[in-house]
Amino acid sequence: MVELRVMYEDEDVVVMKAPTDEELEILVKDVIKRKGKPMTWRELREVFSGIAGEDRLRKVLIKLIEKDEIIELPDGAFGLPGMELSYVPRASTKRVRPLVPSKFRKRWGGLAAKLRKMGKPLGEAISELDTGVYEEFIDTATPSIVNRKKENEAEVIN
Repeated sequence: MVELRVMYEDEDVVVMKAPTDEELEILVKDVIKRKGKPMTWRELREVFSGIAGEDRLRKVLIKLIEKDEIIELPDGAFGLPGMELSYVPRASTKRVRPLVPSKFRKRWGGLAAKLRKMGKPLGEAISELDTGVYEEFIDTATPSIVNRKKENEAEVIN
């Protein structure tokens, strides 16, 4: 984990230097990894409230999503690649506005609302929807889903 440099310290106050954007990227990934499951915007904002402002945090999240180091899930939570397979999305009625709409549409397509309502882990829900109608979705999904689909097709052929 990135250590913040202490600028001043006395018995009442400790002043630390704010992290750079690169350090903040490492911190965000580390916090999600330590939590062990995807985190919502609200949870991330609470963790980084004294470290970085909302605009900086949003900017870092967008950068990480564009680099495919973090995945934005159908309910708006943020997780590391691979966490989505066992994650059960919240069935919230609140509209989800993706930080990177193009990546979100490419990964989840028009299935985001349906996946939230299913109440099952995303890996299981996606495999249930594994029909010709959702062929394009499966191909743009995470590599582990695509590899599992290819293995299943190979078993059927053999």
